[in-house]
Amino acid sequence: MKLRIILLLIAIILGAVAVIGVVAYIANIKTSVEREVEKVEVLVATKNILKETPVEEILSTDSVFSQAVPSKYLADGVLTSLDNYKGYVAVAPINKGEQITSTNFIKPEEIGLAFVVPSDMIAVSIPIDEVIGVSNLINIGDRVNVIATFKPSQQQAGAVSSENIEATETTPALIQEDITRILLWDIEVLYIGTRTITQQKDTQNSGLLSGQNQQKDKEVKITTVTLAVTPEESEKLIFSEELGSVWLALLPTEGMEKTDTSGQTLDSIFK
Repeated sequence: MKLRIILLLIAIILGAVAVIGVVAYIANIKTSVEREVEKVEVLVATKNILKETPVEEILSTDSVFSQAVPSKYLADGVLTSLDNYKGYVAVAPINKGEQITSTNFIKPEEIGLAFVVPSDMIAVSIPIDEVIGVSNLINIGDRVNVIATFKPSQQQAGAVSSENIEATETTPALIQEDITRILLWDIEVLYIGTRTITQQKDTQNSGLLSGQNQQKDKEVKITTVTLAVTPEESEKLIFSEELGSVWLALLPTEGMEKTDTSGQTLDSIFK
């Protein structure tokens, strides 16, 4: 009798455990299903987006919108906002209806500059420092004026004596006024970068046993700005950089109407 009672209790306990297990299993399945069908607002392309399209253009043309997508269908790295991707571009074409992910974008400098050079223009880099570069306020995408200063009298002094040169119809007089003038107007800044080069500098050995010179390496950082110019403008820019001095003037974001200037000399600057 006692054995039957014990077996009955064991059966009841095992049955209760089985019921609890089944209930827990069903609950887990229900939770899993609910998670899979739960929808999350993510970004989806409203139209086909071309490769190398800037994020700013994608936003301004409403090329993406927020759409509720079931969790089970979310792509890896899917984005809910592009606020942290300003200055990026599409690394590959994005199809209409495709979810927008972090892998869709890359920084322009990481894939080269060729794609950002406007049609019929070329990219030319010139060295700048904090003064020439408007206290480092110039950024990619800004527009600048290029201002050049020439001092022909100083250039000629070391090369040729003016007393031995006579002006002719084919050879104009070399002596001209020093002048500063806006050389190029409304030029787009494509890129700003810094690279380190190693220079060798001779240093005299101060030791008593040797009077030979020693080579001492020195690392120098050079900052360059890359501008989009026409072929003719590139000639003017490089010529000015080689034989004169070049400054950059930052234009306002809304732009500025071009005006012709005659330049400034010592005679005109105080008028």
